[in-house]
Order: sequence, then C-alpha cells, then structure tokens
Amino acid sequence: MSTNDTTAPAAEETAEQVVESLRDLATQEAVLKLLAERVAAAQKDVKARTQRALDAAAKRDGVERVVASLPTGEPVATISLRRGEEGPVVVDEEALARWVRQTWPDEEWTETRIVRTVKPWKLAELVAQMEAVGAAKIPDPTTGEVLEPPGVVWKPTRARTHALTWRKGGKDATAEAWRSGALAQQLAAITAGGDEQ
Repeated sequence: MSTNDTTAPAAEETAEQVVESLRDLATQEAVLKLLAERVAAAQKDVKARTQRALDAAAKRDGVERVVASLPTGEPVATISLRRGEEGPVVVDEEALARWVRQTWPDEEWTETRIVRTVKPWKLAELVAQMEAVGAAKIPDPTTGEVLEPPGVVWKPTRARTHALTWRKGGKDATAEAWRSGALAQQLAAITAGGDEQ
C-alpha cells in the first residue's frame, strides 16, 4: 500500500505539470499571434509612409538613402531607395496582332483563334526589342524605319520600393534597445489597443 501511496501523487503531479506546460504554451502562442498580427500591420503602415517620404525626399533633394538610428544615436541600419522599372506593356493584344500581320504579312508570327494573337515567342522577342530601345517602338531590321506598334504602351512595370540593410551589430543593438524599453515610442503602435478580430 505504501507503494501505491508514493506513486499516485507523483503521477498526479506529472499530469498537472503537463497541463500547466500546455497552458503556458497556449498563452505564449496567443501572445505571439497577437504580436505578429500587430507587427505585420504596423510594418505595412510604416513601410508605406517610409516609401512616400523617400519618394518625396528623392524628388526634392535627391536623397536615396537614410540611416536608421536608435534613440541613443547609434546607427543600426540603412534604408535605400530602389528605383522602379519601366517597360513596354501590351494593353491591346488584338491591335498588336493585326499590326504585326499587316507589317510582316509573309511571316507566320500570328495565329488566328477567335481573335488574332501574336505567338508567345514572337511577342517576347518584340517586347525585348522595345526594352532594348527604351520605348514602345520597334526598329524594322529591313528598312531601318522605327515602327510604333499599336496596343503597346511604355509605363511602370514595377513600383519603386526600398530595402533595409542591417549594419554590423545593428540587430543586436536594436534587440537590446527593445528589451531595455528604449524603443517604447517606436513600438507604441504595436502595444496600443486595437479592435477585436
């Protein structure tokens, strides 16, 4: 009987420890989920505001990078503007296909389905030619004439953005500033109350 008396409390204690451990894990998961949601929302917001400010500074003063510093003044990262890209964009493939057929009638560069389209390999070639000259124009190799195909415009194909590059030791310094509470003002958007979801 003494054997049963000594093992029963140990089994109960182990089960209670497991339950408590699961509660701790569940709480930690809930906290981290909330934190991740708030960090993602705050990061999206600050990234958009940073992009607008960088675009304005680049236009006004030619500024293309800025240093991220802790409240102590210690630089921890550099944010650099990445220029967008422009290129030819086919906006009316049917008009382009008719033009290709009329311009090079002896070539089999188009095909007729319900509407006439340019074969994908030729379309890629034409777009590459336009990218090479930096305009929605194609130089005719036979005549040398510069052709302006309909259905194609030159416009941004990738928006301007920016990138953050950590300086050596910048992550550790930022983590320590976070732990010490020195970044409370910068983290206010994350810790502030929000709507229930």
